[in-house]
Order: sequence, then C-alpha cells, then structure tokens
Amino acid sequence: MIRVGVDTGPLHGPMTGVGRAVEGLVYQLRQHADDLELTEYVLSFRAKLHTNTRRLPFPAGITIKSWGHSDFPSAVRHLPRVQLLHGMNYVVPPAKLPRLVTVYDCWALLNPTQCSPVINHSMIALRRSIQNGAVIHSSSHATSATLRELFPQARIETIHLGAPPRRDVETSSRPTALINIGTAPFIVAVGTVEKRKNYRRLVEAFAIVAQEIRELQLVIAGSTGDNSDELIQTLALLPPEVAQRVHLIGRVSDENIAWLYQQATAMAYPSLDEGFGFPLLEAMSEQLPIVGSTRGSIPEIARAAALLVDPLDVDALANAITKVVTDSSLRTQLQHAATEQYNKFSWDKTAQQLINLYTDLVK
Repeated sequence: MIRVGVDTGPLHGPMTGVGRAVEGLVYQLRQHADDLELTEYVLSFRAKLHTNTRRLPFPAGITIKSWGHSDFPSAVRHLPRVQLLHGMNYVVPPAKLPRLVTVYDCWALLNPTQCSPVINHSMIALRRSIQNGAVIHSSSHATSATLRELFPQARIETIHLGAPPRRDVETSSRPTALINIGTAPFIVAVGTVEKRKNYRRLVEAFAIVAQEIRELQLVIAGSTGDNSDELIQTLALLPPEVAQRVHLIGRVSDENIAWLYQQATAMAYPSLDEGFGFPLLEAMSEQLPIVGSTRGSIPEIARAAALLVDPLDVDALANAITKVVTDSSLRTQLQHAATEQYNKFSWDKTAQQLINLYTDLVK
C-alpha cells in the first residue's frame, strides 16, 4: 500500500479544465484502495472542504509565493504517514519525500506577461520544485517536449488523461441565449475567453465564412477572461449583419453544453496552445467534426478526428470551416475517426500508469 498526499484544491470552487482533470484522476485512483491510501489536502482558508479532505493551515497566496524561494512553511507535518506528495495543479509543497507535480500545459511558463501575479508565483514555485528534484507528470507528449526544453535535467513522465464520459442526451437543453437562432446551423467553440483560445482570429475567420454561408452562426460558450475586451472590440468592427450571428453566451450548464455538442455542425478549437483538451474529446464523443489548431496537444489528442490548420492563418481557418460545413463526405470521415480516437482514452489506464509511477518513486 502506497500512501499519497494529493492536492484537490481545484475541486473546491468553480469547475475548470484542471478541476475536471483532478476530479477524474482522484476518482479513478480511489477505485484502487488495495494499492493506494489517498490523503487529500487543500491549501486554502476559505474553501468549504469535501469529506476526508485536510486543510493545510496556511494562506494559499502567501504560501505559494514563499515556496518559490524557500521550504517554509512545511506541509509534511500536517500530512502524517504520507510517503509521496502529488501536486495535481502545478504546485507541490517542498519536502524531503518523493514528489510528483502535474503540468497540463506550459502557457504560463512561456507567457508570464499575460498571466496574473498569482499564476506567476505558482510558476516560480513550480520551477523551484523541479530544480529540487520533483518529477513531472505531463498530460501530453506535446507538453513534455516543451518541458524538456525548459528543464533538460528533469524527469518527465507522459501520462494521458482519460476521456470525459458521454453526456446524457435526454437531459440536454438549449441555452436560453440561443432561443432566437431557431434551426440555423452553427459552429461552437467551448472554453474561457482567454488569449490562448484565439477567439479573435476565429471571429475574423467566421466573418469570411459568413459571406458565403448566409445562415451559419458562431457560438462561443465560455466564461469571461483576459481576452473578453478585445473580442468585443473585434465584434464591433464587423458588419452588423455578421456580428449579430456571433453569440457570446458565457459559461453554461452541463445540460447546455450537451445540447451544443449534439446540435452543432462542427466545433472550432483554434487555440494557440493546449495541454490536453477535454472539449476535443467531448466533441468526439458526440461525433462532432472538429476544426482544430496545429499547436500544442491538439494534433496529438484529435489526430484524424480534426481538420488542423495554423491558428495564426485566418484565411486557412476560414477555408477549413467552410470545408467542414459544406463537405458531407469530410464530415463523415471526421465522425468515424472521432469514435475511434475517443475510445483510446481511459481513466482506468491513466490511474494504473500513475500507480506504477508512484510505486517507482517510493521504492
């Protein structure tokens, strides 16, 4: 039996992509009670804790900033009997125990000027933990390749995440914000409105497509982020008859997301970087054709289930969208590939590979 301390902080707040990754990892690891004893911990004074979760009695912001240059405060004395620490959200406490830190993407490491001070403090702590011997769990080979350039001396283990479960068709519902589009065909993009999602270029590409495919709509479902103002400015520059066919509907419920995947003509995923890409697999689960980016993990996760283009090339993005919307044989080809690709990702396989890594680290 291996006793592992795992950071479940992302489960105590609004669910994000990292939160969904941690949820999947922890749930599946719990199914291996004969091999593992998990001690779940949270670095937060405010979070309402889930059952069997320990609170480290330190203020999160100050503590992570401190861990960027020192080993204080110590988390280990609050996690008795733990043999290994696994930081599932970029940060792992300093300790003499074996340590594993999960890195989903390198966007913040490579683009500090586009990140908040809180995120940058986490990246400084991440760098120090790696320099002091923490092993990296990377969620994709693309992320691993970048990490090897940044940390050539580090041990990096690539273990893919599992696929999100297929959503319930029976409970799906149309978002209220889309009541007026009727049965018009639409492209959907899912994710926070942040710079790396590249929505400005997506909107510019849609404006080109909209001139040819008169009924086509674009739906962007995601929380407000660091690119929201720029995106609104981009929309203001479009002809009104095109701008009114772009729908920024914000964060929506699981039932609304299910409806979007089930009713859309295709999904656009033109990100400048991705560490894994749950929306890709969700789209595949519904056999939804994908227009994706050649950046980050997208080619690795989507493979033949997506038509891939340079995300900086607006014309190429527009041509790809037009092709997927108008070419029924291409859509069929992408749909068949989607089913095959989706079935390659298993949480049970992910958990078993992690357990094998834990075993290696504590021996």
